[in-house]
Formats: sequence, structure tokens, C-alpha cells
Amino acid sequence: MEQYRSKEIYADFYENEGKTLAVVMSGSVPGLPTHINDDLSNYLKQNFNVLFLAYYGIGELPKSLEMVPIEYFINAITFIKEKQNIPDDKVIIIGQSKGGEAALVLTNYIKSAITIATVPSSYVFQGLPEDLFSIYKAQPKASWSFNNEELPYIKFSFDEASMNYAKNKNFCKCHETSIEKNFNPDALIDLDNYKGKVLLISSENDQYWPSKNMCNTLMENSKNKDNIKHVSLNLEDHCFLWYEESVIEIISYLKANVQ
Repeated sequence: MEQYRSKEIYADFYENEGKTLAVVMSGSVPGLPTHINDDLSNYLKQNFNVLFLAYYGIGELPKSLEMVPIEYFINAITFIKEKQNIPDDKVIIIGQSKGGEAALVLTNYIKSAITIATVPSSYVFQGLPEDLFSIYKAQPKASWSFNNEELPYIKFSFDEASMNYAKNKNFCKCHETSIEKNFNPDALIDLDNYKGKVLLISSENDQYWPSKNMCNTLMENSKNKDNIKHVSLNLEDHCFLWYEESVIEIISYLKANVQ
């Protein structure tokens, strides 16, 4: 295993010469991907070059999940591709939750063969400040930027009902209210020009955001429906790189679609 610890790439890389590259990104927890099922981790390491990629909250990376440069992902993945001589059609992006949002956004910036987004968003949402308690008064910023410009996003909207849900660690109502009150059509992630295949895995009982409805939105708005598969599982929370049921779906999809 090779460790990279710079502002250009903060990652752990497991080499498997001649194999497809799998890039793994977790959600809104800072640092390297965590809570990855041993079966999934071992399968990836045995069959792929694997890059476990951090994108904020550690080392010299952005301290908050705000205005994270899309260029960071592009450059980090390109660095590994070129070092290992891996072509575009041998690249897979796997993202969970907020990392799933990033993975889908990247379909507009990086050529890859497969994108797997578990409990993802269909929109770019407002970013998360380093001090989450300041989110109510802080100047809103997009989660992602490109060329130092924020990507169009949906701003958070807080009302009494959504705040009561949030106190019980159910943030879904806040996201639903934000979509309804601050809808921005330009924030919808566009998959129309992506040439690869997409696997969406959502939760029937998502307490963070309405991943099932948002995955359905992606399907409904895409002109490439034949390249997209959506599986909704009767699971809660966001650890879809951990749960046995979702891991089985990921591994089965990879076995069926990676030559």
C-alpha cells in the first residue's frame, strides 16, 4: 500500500498491476473513507487497483466541505491513471452519500467506465462548514467549485419542523424542504453526456436525505436511462459501503460489468 499525503492527493493506494482502477470516496465524514465492509474491501483489493480518496477535512485539504475543487478529483485520479498506465475505460468511481454526489458530478468532468453512487443526491447541495453549528448564520457556499466558481446548488432551508427532525438526527426533512423552497434547476446533476454505466443504490428509509426520490429524479431526467440501474434497499442510515445487502449489490454489479 502506498500513502499519498499532499494537497494534490490525499489517499491510500493499493496496486494491482494491469487491473482496472476503482476510486472509493465516502460521505460527509472528514478524511479517508471509513466503514467499508471487509468483503467489499478485500474484493476490490484482489481485483482492482484501488484508490481510497479523501477530499476534505484532513492534511492540507479544505477544512470544510465547501467549495471543494473539482480539479482536485480530476488531478488526483489522473495522477494515478498516468502512473499506472490505466486508460479511461478502466476507471470506476464509487461514492457513498456526499461522495456519491461527488461521483455523479464527476461524470461531467472525468471519463470513466462505471460510476457507482450509493445513497447519493441528485442535486449539488450547499456545503457544510467546519463548525456545523454555524450553518444557520454562515454565508452559504456550494459544496463544489470549478475554476474557482461555485457549482450551482440548492441552499439549505430551515424551518421548525425540519429542525425538530434534525434534533433526532433525521436530516431528510431539511433536505426535502430545501429542495421545495430553494429549488434550483441548474443544481440538478446532468448524466446525459456520460458514456459509462451508472449504478444507483438508495435507501427506502433514508434519514439523511431522500436518496430514493432523488435517484428516481435522476432516472426520470436522464436521456441515458438504458445505462442507469437503480436499486432501492430496505435499509436505513448511510453506511452503504458497509451493509451486507448493499455490498452484495456492488460486488454483483462489478462482476457483471467489468471485463
